[in-house]
Formats: sequence, C-alpha cells, structure tokens
Amino acid sequence: MSLVKLFSRRSIRVASMTDKQFGKYYNNLNNKHHITNNPIKSLSTSVNQLEKPESALKYCIDLVRKHDYENYLCSALYPKNLQHAYYAIRAFNVELAMIRESASNLLIGKMRMQFWRESIDNIFKGSPPHQPVALLLNSALEHCKLSSLFFKRIINERDANLDNPPYMSIKDLESYGENIASCLLYLQLELLGIKNIQADHAASHIGKATGIVTILRAFPYLVSKKRMYLPADTMAKFKISEEAIFREGPTVKGLDDAVFEVATIAHDHLLTARSFLPDIQREAMPVFLSSVILIDAF
Repeated sequence: MSLVKLFSRRSIRVASMTDKQFGKYYNNLNNKHHITNNPIKSLSTSVNQLEKPESALKYCIDLVRKHDYENYLCSALYPKNLQHAYYAIRAFNVELAMIRESASNLLIGKMRMQFWRESIDNIFKGSPPHQPVALLLNSALEHCKLSSLFFKRIINERDANLDNPPYMSIKDLESYGENIASCLLYLQLELLGIKNIQADHAASHIGKATGIVTILRAFPYLVSKKRMYLPADTMAKFKISEEAIFREGPTVKGLDDAVFEVATIAHDHLLTARSFLPDIQREAMPVFLSSVILIDAF
C-alpha cells in the first residue's frame, strides 16, 4: 500500500471516530510512541513518515476535489507555481468544515479546532505537524506570504458554529460569511500578491454573499438535522417558527418570503462587489471568478 493511501485511510478513520474511539486511538499512540499525553498535540502524529510535499499535495487535491468541487475547478485559473498553495488553503477549509459532521460530540469538535489553532501557530514557526494539509501549508509559506490572522478567523468561526448558535439577525449571517468565505478570498489575494483596497472590498462582499448562499443551498439538509440558520429577526418578521419548519418543511406559510429576503441580501452583496471590479487589476480575477457559481443560485 502506498504512503498516500495509508495516510488517507488513517486520516479518514480518525475524522470519523466517536469520542470513545478517539480517546482509545490516542491512548494507543501514547503507549506505542511515547507521545505527550496531550491528545490535541497527539493529533499531529498520525503518520510520522509523511514528509514528501507531493504526497501532501495529492491528499489535498483529492480532498478539495471530493468535498469542494467548484473551487477545485477554479484551481486551473491560478499560475502553476501557486496551485499547491491554493490547494493548501482550500483543503484547510474543507478539513475544518468536516469537523462539524465527523465529531461525535462538542468536546471532540472543540479539541480538533484547538489542534488546528496550535497547528497554525506551529506552521508559521516552521514546525508543522505531520498532517498533509499542515505540511502543504508550510510548503506554501516558503513561496508566498500569507497572514495567520485569516486562518485563525476561519478556525474561530467554525469553532463558534459547532454547537449551532442561532443567528439573531442578517448581520450575524453576514459575519459568518466574512469570517470564513471572505477570509479565504483574502488569503487567495495574498497568494497572488494582490494588495488593493478595492479588491479587499470586493472579496468582503463576495464572501458575505457566499456565506448566505451556502446556508440557503444547504437549507433542506440543515432542516433535516434540526438545525436552523435563518436569522431569527427574519423569521419573526414573517411569523415563522423553527418548530413549524421542522414539522412541515417547505410548505410553511411565509418561508418562501423569508428565504427570498435573505437571498436578496446576498444578491445585493454581489452587485456591490461587481461595482469594484473596474478598479481591480486583471491578475486578481482568478479569485473573483469563483463567484460565478453564486450567480446561478439566483
């Protein structure tokens, strides 16, 4: 079995473990390898021999292709010498997004988020854990300048959403988009060496639109899991309750109007982002062409 296949299988297995299996796994690691008794640090030692950048790159490409296909297609828009860094950024987001569904309970999810906080600190110190996404991010930093702040904002937002906090207003939903999707775009602008305030403004608005559209596209699935991400003030405006949506589904009176109002906010962000495009250099277009998928949502 190849090293890449071995690592992929182990990574998937760890990601899908229950809390009991998770604890047993790390106890075994401690006994075999005399690893620190801190399970968060132990997460970084799945396969110590994975050192080759090409192995980490293949893992990240496969991860993005499987779980973020739209942005996988966008990779072709980036210069060849920067595509590995692009995959590292997108794979980082996929890894974090998968924690919500794979963690058996809130504590395990929090531990995995903390692992990534520590990993980002170590990556920026030049000492990445033996995890393919972390290794590829470390390699990316050797070729381009990226800000740790944006990675940490993504982690913090993903962490905050582990226990399904309600969005009280559309502003909360916009913050979700800003702290995840916009930060990913900021990193991609940095990747291309783009320093342009207009580009930053466009990325902010596109990210907010992306966050809103992501929630709306996933709405049927989220409802099936008894998770409600429509803003509370919008639901109150149209006299909709969570219980009614969970019970009756899309036939609830007023739901169409509520969804339309939220979608309109996303559309407005896209229009605003478009107004900045004439003042943004051509080299930044790979970052913004990914928003084409949002247009199809309306």
